[in-house]
Amino acid sequence: MARWPQSAALGIGVFATIVAGAACSAGPAGSRGTLARAPTKVHACARTQPHVGAVGYAAALPDGRRERVREGSQVVLATLGPALLAYVADEDDGTIHVVDVQTMQERTTFDAGGTPAQMVMTADHRLVVALRDKAQIKVFEPADSAVGAMSERCAVDTAAEPVALTVSPDDRTVLVTSGWGHALAAFDARDLRRKFEAELPREPRGVVVSDDGTKAYVAHAVGSAMSVVELEEPAHRVRSIALKGREERPAKVRVRFARDLGNKVKKVADEPRERTSCQGFALAKSVTPEGRILAPQVLVESGDTTVQSSGYGAENGRAAEISDVAVVDQGTGNVLPASLSVRPPLAGGPKEDGECLLPRAAAVDPVRGSLFVTCVGSDSLIEYDAASSAPHHVQLRRWPLASGPTGLAIDWAAGRAIVWSQFDRVLSAVSLGRGLEQELAAAGQPVIRVSLSRRSAQPETADLAAGRRLFHMSGDSRISSDGRACASCHPDGRDDAITWATPDGPRQTPMLAGRLTGTAPYAWNGSGKDLTEHLSHTFGRLRGNGLDARELDALLAYITQMTPPPSAVAADAAQRARVARGSQIFHSAEAECASCHGAGGVLPDGVKHDATGQPAMEFDTPSLRFVGGSAPYFHDGRYASLRALLVESDGKMGKVSHLSPADLDALEAYVRSL
Repeated sequence: MARWPQSAALGIGVFATIVAGAACSAGPAGSRGTLARAPTKVHACARTQPHVGAVGYAAALPDGRRERVREGSQVVLATLGPALLAYVADEDDGTIHVVDVQTMQERTTFDAGGTPAQMVMTADHRLVVALRDKAQIKVFEPADSAVGAMSERCAVDTAAEPVALTVSPDDRTVLVTSGWGHALAAFDARDLRRKFEAELPREPRGVVVSDDGTKAYVAHAVGSAMSVVELEEPAHRVRSIALKGREERPAKVRVRFARDLGNKVKKVADEPRERTSCQGFALAKSVTPEGRILAPQVLVESGDTTVQSSGYGAENGRAAEISDVAVVDQGTGNVLPASLSVRPPLAGGPKEDGECLLPRAAAVDPVRGSLFVTCVGSDSLIEYDAASSAPHHVQLRRWPLASGPTGLAIDWAAGRAIVWSQFDRVLSAVSLGRGLEQELAAAGQPVIRVSLSRRSAQPETADLAAGRRLFHMSGDSRISSDGRACASCHPDGRDDAITWATPDGPRQTPMLAGRLTGTAPYAWNGSGKDLTEHLSHTFGRLRGNGLDARELDALLAYITQMTPPPSAVAADAAQRARVARGSQIFHSAEAECASCHGAGGVLPDGVKHDATGQPAMEFDTPSLRFVGGSAPYFHDGRYASLRALLVESDGKMGKVSHLSPADLDALEAYVRSL
């Protein structure tokens, strides 16, 4: 089975009541699942052989300055003598591949020691690797080898699920974002001693540092915002930049619904509507012009949740999701309004040239002045004008790629992009039509591909491989009529933090990974007795044509075996005691939590309950696994935090009014740990 795929599955309503969604709410201390951290021995991570092996990629800029790459990726370039090497992080195999870019031949591999997400090379040419499953970053240094091998130096603990890396412009600091741990940590680049850790909104991904080194900009897979962390302030203040799109709507009379009832109550006119944003996996810094952060994302029209919809989200054939590249000014933190503009036509599915609905990697070419983005689902590499105020409206070129392009590096000296396609296990060299690659382009070979080796004793089965591709397939009429993929609503197998308009009223997207097995029936109203029936309902509401039996089996195999987020680990004895006390309360007869959600909140009772105080509205009981990382809560996302859910639903779902503040803290800590 593939580890840590870049998304997740199904349609909008998979379980039921409290679970789902995703908000940018921060939990109490210890809620990030941070491991207890042993101090790193001084200089344990430092380089021992300073003049041996591969050297990090550097090349001349248009103004003559030599610059090196400081942003992390699943593909890192380096030189070894006359050879250009690509180090490729293989999440599925737990290895780092070393490939000669000129010959496109694999030289060697070495064990990453876990599931490698991004990598970055320090100024002294050590390779820092984020191990997603280990809550660690690991440091390798070049070995005295002609093939580009590396030897391990040390490993340092991080918050749960480190996913992205960058190095500060002065080369003194390595920064790492932790997705499930919602944190940004800074480490001394010399010996990897921790400098600080800042708590972030949920699901942080890509990170870059401003040119002056004072701010870190962080993308988020959900939440319609970018985080800015003040690196030089003692408190390392975190602020948010809104990344919502906006489009004007003609006035139109619609019928609105009360919050919990299906009856029509009044008529109002539509107003200009914002589009929320998600799929913020990657960031890049513009070089020409300087001072801009480029953020590929997707703008979403979830529909008017106060009215009845015939499907999920946008009505009248309008595209629910469109691609976008937000542009943020480094100096002011302001977003260029044009970069969030939504232009007509919006009707129907993706354009003929294809929307990038699942952007996963981004890099700039400072020679050409272009932004390159890899798109999972459409399996393509897109070149945008990085100097435009709205790059997504100035698409220059696109190239077809192997399935699942998740890693990208630009060799701007030779005019080529190096792309790692995780699903097909293929590394591609894409000619950009300049320098050493002009002959290939003229010969009709703009893309050269090589399949990389696999060491795993249990390779991914055909069904799982096919299911993963189906799950991420955008623009597929079998799934939806408007281009949405399963992964559009369930990035990384989780949720998009969005409450959608549906035929049943507002419904929030639930998390999938680790929650499907044993939790039937499905959908908030429990209408799907099994996953097959639920998928059929979902495809229908997305106006998709549906899958044949073989394809459906493959998709089911994949979504039921997706790797869940890492389990939380209490950071200290006090937190462990708090969680233990919370478990007692959860399973007590007085609180009545386990009576519906089962022991440990894992296997619910499969019964619909009135959880709103409105007898006409009953909802299936959800699993509570990983609920601490999936706010907001309830079928309509009305509760922004777990504390609000516990307190404001008292008497409708369990009982907490008898608890002291300390016991309420303990119950919340326990639920977060599930």
